[in-house]
Amino acid sequence: MFECDFCCLPGAQWLYIPQERVHIALMSDEGVVTPLLNDGRWRACGLCSRFVDTNDMARLVERSLTALRDIGAPIPEGGPDLEHMAMVVSANFATVLAGRPTKSAL
Repeated sequence: MFECDFCCLPGAQWLYIPQERVHIALMSDEGVVTPLLNDGRWRACGLCSRFVDTNDMARLVERSLTALRDIGAPIPEGGPDLEHMAMVVSANFATVLAGRPTKSAL
């Protein structure tokens, strides 16, 4: 059984592969550029798959951060730290949502 690459919970059922490989990097306030690396292949559970299919980034990021918090990851409850984390997660997820990824069952 595979974990979902979006919410990190077990039960991934789908595999997404973007048509075009998108590379995302973040720049700090100090000008340091940090690439967000991934292999371009994303596994998704049923719920996260629905958000990917409808290009609903807001709900996908919310589900991801909530699930991570539920399994014990140090996710802030609010404020600028949560906003920053949501931005980083959103940028990373954009690598699969850019263009139309192919979807196949695992």
